Amino acid sequence: MVSRVVLLCFSAVLLASCSDNTSVNPPLTPMAVRGLYIVNEGNFQRANASLSFFVPDSGVMYNNVFQHANGRSLGDVGHRIRMHNGLAYVVVNNSHRIEVVDPATHTVVKTIECLPGSSPRDIAFSASGLGYITNLYRNSVSVYHDESNSLIREIPVGPNPEGVATDGARIFVANSGLGNGNTVSVITESVNEVWRTLTVGDYPTAVLNMPGGSIGILCSGAYNDFNDPNDDTPGSLIIIDPMTLNKLDSIPLPGHPMHFILDNKGNAWVIGDDVTRIHLATRTSTPGVIPGFFYGGIFDPVHEKLYLANALDFVQQGMLEVYDLEGNKVSSHTTGIIPGAMAFTQ
Repeated sequence: MVSRVVLLCFSAVLLASCSDNTSVNPPLTPMAVRGLYIVNEGNFQRANASLSFFVPDSGVMYNNVFQHANGRSLGDVGHRIRMHNGLAYVVVNNSHRIEVVDPATHTVVKTIECLPGSSPRDIAFSASGLGYITNLYRNSVSVYHDESNSLIREIPVGPNPEGVATDGARIFVANSGLGNGNTVSVITESVNEVWRTLTVGDYPTAVLNMPGGSIGILCSGAYNDFNDPNDDTPGSLIIIDPMTLNKLDSIPLPGHPMHFILDNKGNAWVIGDDVTRIHLATRTSTPGVIPGFFYGGIFDPVHEKLYLANALDFVQQGMLEVYDLEGNKVSSHTTGIIPGAMAFTQ
């Protein structure tokens, strides 16, 4: 029997050239294959956020899959995506909601209506299945009960929370302060209250689970005077022991990084003015492994490739750029407008 991937490749050839930039639009939409969701932010207040779906095995990009499957736009400013129990939770920031999507069909299973004016930024799930949603403009975290599709608690945290991650029992929230914050709120799930507030570097934005169970906090550094770059504070990657909350390390970073990802070779890839590789065991940094400014990224452990989002001019359609772990560009594929957050469906 001809495999599903082969059929997808053959169909894609009929609709698009076999160049690196092989992108097609529905109605040809892959179902129930391992793929990469790319959240295209869209333009502010234009409600033109969208979802793209890239199939690494075939190298084909499918754009606008959410709109094709659901007959409507994703909304205003798609910001983050997380997988949980086989479903994709897509945070739509300026629409104040989270769309829960079945990757097998790209259809909406349910919609989480977030708090009024909350501007949700991220969601993470604890071991018990509770979701924790950061609310940028309410300086709080909403606790989400998945089975009842309801918000059951609002927890005050620091100013303008952004990224969030959990070690299962504790929830770590980066309080960005819109560039002026320097704290992380630590919530304990048992009581759903802030247990401790940690002082970290300036402008903490992203939180990630690190190898060995530690927690990584990416701090972008402060823009004190936009007319004087020498007045800025540097970025850093701070590594925390989630049990003791002790700071295990602080790795200085160039520029003002906003995202970081981990590969399966013991490296962290930090996305800022260019892409810096950090070998975590030795804490050795190699700046500029991949030149250029990117808006997000993810590592593919199956194909051992880096997928980076290039927003280009933030007006036209962007690009998904694929790199090997030596920093060599492998291919590029057209996405929607302002590609950023990504997640693999399997």
